[in-house]
Amino acid sequence: MAAGWLLVFSLTLFQSLVMNHSSEGPFPSATTIKSWVDKMQEDLVTLARTASGVEKLAEIYEKNKELYTVEANNPRQLVEIAARDIEKLLSNRSKALV
Repeated sequence: MAAGWLLVFSLTLFQSLVMNHSSEGPFPSATTIKSWVDKMQEDLVTLARTASGVEKLAEIYEKNKELYTVEANNPRQLVEIAARDIEKLLSNRSKALV
């Protein structure tokens, strides 16, 4: 929720800066606009990280690292297994509906 307010605040600030500058004089320079865009991009990345919980997930992993193992896998085999499981699930569902 706080991340949403951060985005609203950033967009409101951007709009007010553009409105104030445009009513007082010439349009802002390319450098000024680039700095605004960079700040908005930074805020959006922060928003995405906060909203997705990716940083919290990394914290949880670091705290419980000894409980996890990293193993090599065969992506093709994983997809085949997932497809087979989905087909089986759909088949069972179809049988249940008949």
